[in-house]
Amino acid sequence: MPRIPYVVRDTANAEQQVHLDTLEATRGGPVSNIFLALANVPALGEGVLAMATSLRKSTLLSRRLRELAIVTVGIETGATYELLHHWNVALRAGVTQAQLEAMTSYESSALFSTQDRAVIRFALELTRTGKAASPTWDALESLGSDARLELVLTVSWYNCVARMAQSLELDMEEWFPAPSIPKMAFPA
Repeated sequence: MPRIPYVVRDTANAEQQVHLDTLEATRGGPVSNIFLALANVPALGEGVLAMATSLRKSTLLSRRLRELAIVTVGIETGATYELLHHWNVALRAGVTQAQLEAMTSYESSALFSTQDRAVIRFALELTRTGKAASPTWDALESLGSDARLELVLTVSWYNCVARMAQSLELDMEEWFPAPSIPKMAFPA
């Protein structure tokens, strides 16, 4: 049970109704529980929506690399809600099931390219310490400056999303086809 209620149309005030309209128009329906929780304070929800939409639609970084980074954040933070949501997105973006299942052994697995490893390593370091080592940053040079900046924002953002989902104790949506995923943890 979530720590705050999800906003639903039947009980939403006028400002929340407008925000729900915006959510449905921007994200489609049904709306995810994280957005329904944030709809309690529409002004905050709008800011979150703007950031999420920007990173989702205005991207230079490939969707595949972005999802490798997001799944890394989900595994490392233990944010099951976010991990379940992005597992399927990663598959649609071109990450294979075998790669997802081998995420925690990415350094030694032949399933990952040098660039994949660099992105996962970066996401892992940033999630653990708030900063990536210079060699880790340098290994991303082939992405270019703009895509590297986007990767920083993506990893930082999804760390924020993971913390929100965990702090609010969000439930998985009844309508969401949650995948069955193995229990995973990166080596320390």
